[in-house]
Amino acid sequence: MFLYFIKRALAYWIDCLVAFSTVMLVFQWAILSQFRDLIGITDEWFKDSINMHLYVLLTISIPVLLYFAYFDTKHAKGTFGKRLFKLEVKSVSDHQISLGRSFLRTFLKLLPWEIAHIGVIYPEPVYFQQNANIHFVTYIGLFIFLVYVVGILVSSKRQTLYDRVVNTHVV
Repeated sequence: MFLYFIKRALAYWIDCLVAFSTVMLVFQWAILSQFRDLIGITDEWFKDSINMHLYVLLTISIPVLLYFAYFDTKHAKGTFGKRLFKLEVKSVSDHQISLGRSFLRTFLKLLPWEIAHIGVIYPEPVYFQQNANIHFVTYIGLFIFLVYVVGILVSSKRQTLYDRVVNTHVV
């Protein structure tokens, strides 16, 4: 059980690195940073929480969601991290999952991070606060993530809460 948990955690960590390097470094830094001024995105624009949240959704959240949702389907058979550790998301009946089920699973999987984003973006992005104030909602997101992690450890089928909701497991 412990080895499975380590493999799954490392696979997730690798996938986060892949997503970070492609989404953050390539998309945000190499592409968008070169054109921000041309399309009117300034530091002042980012001070508005709605603008900041829209930017995070479009340039981080949605691309990362699409990465996990697509690669965990029956078509791709696993994200890079899962392939490296020979893990695969399947339905409880051991069939590979559809894009729709994978999308729902990924949405629930990433929900704690989106809740945490809300806590650091509203009412004013912490990046622009003199004394950064982390809001309670951020801790709620982190708590849900912790519940997901503990779920793997205590579930006899090694399922997270979101796996239980969508009837999937990682084998």
